[in-house]
Amino acid sequence: MVHIKNIELAHFKSFSGISKIPFFPGFTVISGPNGSGKSNILDAILFCLGLASSRGMRAERLPDLISHNHIQQGKTAEAYVSVTFDLGNEQIQKITRRLRATQGGNYTSTYYIDEQPCSLTELHQELNRLRIYPEGYNVVLQGDVTRIITMNNRERREIIDELAGVAEFDRKIEQTKQTLAEVKATEERYQIIVEELTKISDRLSTDCLKAEKYQQLNSNIHEKQSWLMVINWRLLQEQEQQLIAEIAQDNLKINQLETELASLAISLQQAQETVNNLNQTIRAMGEEQQLALASNLATYQAKHQQQLKQKNDLENQIIKYQTLLNQAREQLLQSGEKIKELTEQQQEVSQQIPQLIQQQKEAENLVNQTQNKIREIAQNSEEIINKQNEINQKINQIKTALNNSQQNLIRETERCHNLEQQINQNRERLSQQEEQLISKQTEKDYLTSQLNQISLQSLAEEISQLENEINLAQETTKRLNQEEREIQRQLDKLEATKQAQGTYTSNIILQAQIPGIHGLVAQLGRVEPLYQLALEIAGGGRLGYLVVTDDQVAAEAIKYLKAKNAGRATFLPLNKIKAPQIIDTVALRYAPGYLDLAVNLINCENQYRSIFAYVFGNTVVFDDLESARPY
Repeated sequence: MVHIKNIELAHFKSFSGISKIPFFPGFTVISGPNGSGKSNILDAILFCLGLASSRGMRAERLPDLISHNHIQQGKTAEAYVSVTFDLGNEQIQKITRRLRATQGGNYTSTYYIDEQPCSLTELHQELNRLRIYPEGYNVVLQGDVTRIITMNNRERREIIDELAGVAEFDRKIEQTKQTLAEVKATEERYQIIVEELTKISDRLSTDCLKAEKYQQLNSNIHEKQSWLMVINWRLLQEQEQQLIAEIAQDNLKINQLETELASLAISLQQAQETVNNLNQTIRAMGEEQQLALASNLATYQAKHQQQLKQKNDLENQIIKYQTLLNQAREQLLQSGEKIKELTEQQQEVSQQIPQLIQQQKEAENLVNQTQNKIREIAQNSEEIINKQNEINQKINQIKTALNNSQQNLIRETERCHNLEQQINQNRERLSQQEEQLISKQTEKDYLTSQLNQISLQSLAEEISQLENEINLAQETTKRLNQEEREIQRQLDKLEATKQAQGTYTSNIILQAQIPGIHGLVAQLGRVEPLYQLALEIAGGGRLGYLVVTDDQVAAEAIKYLKAKNAGRATFLPLNKIKAPQIIDTVALRYAPGYLDLAVNLINCENQYRSIFAYVFGNTVVFDDLESARPY
């Protein structure tokens, strides 16, 4: 069995020098007057094993644990405690903690296992292997004895479960459940990630198809635009050639009209000269000749009018042709401008072709990158699926462990049921023995009445036989009662094993000494032993709830539990709990077997009255079930 072999202290509290205290197998007692340092030995064990804070060792700060005789002004002080464990089979293990305080008021604390440095977590893991827990009952302090004496049966069973290791089994079950819940949450999170990646992959595939289609259509559009520009350029060239041919034809017509106009002008000048000559000739001629000349003149004038009309027509045609010529020139200029614009567009197109080729290459690179991303996403999906398979395997292992725990619990329940059957059988045997005892007592009385008729010797023999039988029956009764008590203890232990879930958490909260925590519901009230069983059954699991001053204290306690990873607990804040309306029916008071409301049978402080009203509500207590059944 593991036990402490010796303790070595150096400059720790009242031990100014180096002291070595041996511990022997079995029971070791350290006695002495007040102030001799007995409690400092226990504080040294707590200090070395990291089982308590400085306040738990009656010191404000860790440097206060160094002996005052060892501390000198302006120098570094050091204290250490070593605890040597005897592990059996001639194996020992030495745990040391050194505390060093520097000149500026700073300090360092270092743990060692067999002279090798370690952290507090590693030390607690090693101590857990030796069944030594920070929140356990390996060390009983001065106030713990009084607290244990004033505990109720349930709290004592919790301590026994903690010492027997049953609570550790429950903590492992709770940790396994928490791990299973975390694994399920992780699985759901990975499932969501896989779904999101699948959606992203589908969307990227759609975008890739759209990009390819866009690239193809864009290349077709650029090709068609280039062909359209070439066709427009060729059409403009044909129109330019047609306009040049029409302009040449119009120039020929204009030249012809100009030659005709010049010949007409000459003819008109000749005709004017002829008219002048004729006028002179007319003046020189007679009347008949003048009439003949007048008729000739009229004829010539008519011809002249016709020629003038032809002249006007020709002039109009010339104007018309000049207009057409101007329009043709303007069209020619516009065609030249268009040709320049087309040439510039052609140059721009020729300049844009490398950019378009570069854009095409960039689009192809983008498509390749998108395809690579899709491949990476597919690979990541495979990795996630592999991780999910590993997580599923871990979940199956945890489920297997949980099933084994449930099977153990079922076996313990069956064992409890078998013990209950044994109790019933022993009770039947006890009743039979009592009947036999009554019959023997009756026979004894009958034999006593027949004392005068029977000889004294034979009567003494029969009386001795009867007394032997009675003593045997009484011993059998005592033995059966003892077996019943032992079986009842085992049954209580099994019931505590089944109902101990959460008690470890409650002990941690109570030992944390958080301000504002009043205690468990079962600790805040007192009840007469006659009503204790009925009220424990009526209160059930709510008796294990923790009563706190307000919800802020409950929040701090929950943070502490999360930091310790110590499970869950239910808190009842005094500022939030409202007592339900108690219905005290007058007719029930006069009912046979009626005792009182359950909340009225509890003696407690007024501030906790609402808590017990919340726990028990309108529960009524009767003498027996038959009395309560009609109501």
